[in-house]
Amino acid sequence: GSCRREPDFESRSPSITACCRAGKFAPHLNEGDRVAYLTVKGKYLGDTEYGWRLVAVLRVIKQFSSHDEAASWYRQQRQALPANCLVDGNPPKRLALTHRNPPKEIKEIAKGDAVLMVQEWDEEYHKRIAKWPDFRATEAEFMDLRNPPQVSRAHMIEIFDRIPGTQNPPIIKPDEMEQLRLLAKTHGL
Repeated sequence: GSCRREPDFESRSPSITACCRAGKFAPHLNEGDRVAYLTVKGKYLGDTEYGWRLVAVLRVIKQFSSHDEAASWYRQQRQALPANCLVDGNPPKRLALTHRNPPKEIKEIAKGDAVLMVQEWDEEYHKRIAKWPDFRATEAEFMDLRNPPQVSRAHMIEIFDRIPGTQNPPIIKPDEMEQLRLLAKTHGL
């Protein structure tokens, strides 16, 4: 929902950076690692119970130590730069294409000016990547942005024996990841 999509699912090679989670996530990913993306808990698409939706399973295919290095690779692959690649010539999304809810301090500075709000928001990301420049390119093993399969509380308990945190996720075992992928498969995906 931000002016720099994280991860950028619109890219042919979705990317993961430290824009949103700073040093808590992207810097710890290595080539070959797999990442499952779930929505926050809620009711989606007519769900009768609260749960999560499995949006994507990504596998890291390239590690870069900077956004400039990543931009060069994307260009060599003849791919558009992902929104979360913070390099010259790759502007942030305009406010109308975000959830329109930047941090409170940015709203206060911008005082309703949409352009200034995005500039300030983007500047915060530039500060963050100056400290954590890590960039990961991935390939989607599974992705459904329109009608992703529901992951119920019962599924979570069955797969993980608990409800794991999803904002700053724990490492999950290969068999747990496989169970998530099978859940997607059983939904015809």
